[in-house]
Amino acid sequence: LQGDSRKLEDASTYLTLPSTRNLSEPKLLSGSSFRVSGGASGLAVAARDSFQISTLVCSTKLTQNVNLLGLLKWRSKPSLLSGNLQKLMNVDGGEVIKFLQDTLDALFSVMMENSDTDVYDTLVFDALVFIVGLVADRKFQHFNAVLEAYIRQHFSATLAYK
Repeated sequence: LQGDSRKLEDASTYLTLPSTRNLSEPKLLSGSSFRVSGGASGLAVAARDSFQISTLVCSTKLTQNVNLLGLLKWRSKPSLLSGNLQKLMNVDGGEVIKFLQDTLDALFSVMMENSDTDVYDTLVFDALVFIVGLVADRKFQHFNAVLEAYIRQHFSATLAYK
């Protein structure tokens, strides 16, 4: 946007403009800009100027990792549970640590809800060892307090005590 710098200091001058340039507007004689129509006289959009905005979505509640998401939402596709438990060990440690409580809840839920069979016992045990190993790593040692708090305050899988 080109124009008087004093006018551009007032955000209402340009925030009311359309979000896209109307390419059907006639070019000025210079051929380098389009006149902005409406109440913002004296402002022009330069035709050669452009920029691109990219974003990165980061969530502490929803993961984009398919393997971890498969475990966290294991009830929706229980037939994939064995594979998802095995794939957990291939998930980046940082992603597992970000969802530590949710991952532990899912693992203990699998154990509790499948107590009549031992199909998942070894897989869940291996996943728990993997997670404890992550927390023991120097890179994630500050999450030790999170694991301790989980054990004291949230852990309630009575069958896991065995």
